Amino acid sequence: MRWSVLLLTIAACGGPGALDAPVVALEPAPSSPPGDTDGGAGADASAPSDASAEARPPVTAWARYTIEPGAHTATLTTAAAGNPLGGLVSGLGARDYELALDASAAYVLTAPAQPDDQLDWNKLPGLSDCGSFDLAADGVMFGWRYRPDLTPARVEITAYANDAGSHLTPPEPLLSLDAADLASATPLRYRLRMDGDVYRFAISGAVRGRVVDADASLPRRCAGTAPGNLVTQWAAGFYFGGTSTSPSTITAVIFEHL
Repeated sequence: MRWSVLLLTIAACGGPGALDAPVVALEPAPSSPPGDTDGGAGADASAPSDASAEARPPVTAWARYTIEPGAHTATLTTAAAGNPLGGLVSGLGARDYELALDASAAYVLTAPAQPDDQLDWNKLPGLSDCGSFDLAADGVMFGWRYRPDLTPARVEITAYANDAGSHLTPPEPLLSLDAADLASATPLRYRLRMDGDVYRFAISGAVRGRVVDADASLPRRCAGTAPGNLVTQWAAGFYFGGTSTSPSTITAVIFEHL
């Protein structure tokens, strides 16, 4: 039986990059790949499917996110209407997309708003939850950040959720991408879903011949709320911060499996 980590990390002073002592428990990992079905009492129509992979356009035709210097939120050049998801949605329990970071993700904060902002988690596309419109209150997403303090310098990617404003992450990142990985601009598949009292995360694919197959779980506060009953949700995009804004132009491309 495989096991995944269920972790609660409450960041001090509300900073997404703060590192506090975690409370850790182990739980059995799901028997099916995370993201294949919606949470709650079984599969429903909101669950993503592999079927759309056959019809996806070439990477050069995917939608492009661009975060400008001094901004938090990315602008989107849309390759196809409604792909990726964005803005007000309802009844969604999962997101399933392929996304490629590139060398522009190697940012360095030279004038951070707070001293430790280089450690803040930036965000990949996610969903708000528990009746909230604001992902910073209740929401599920992947986090990413650049670590120039490590050798080699690298982008770290992790599972990330907010539980009534408390930031949740596993004890270690799910994936690291070094300079050569970023230069390859290789898409990876990101899946997140609401499953009763947990969020489930999975990253899969291959980068420069290295197989990527990582998963994790984090607690979900509103376990009794089925995703199909969520009337007000926000489908978020590519986001910088944390507290500081982007010091440089950062881009990514995305194709969402709808």
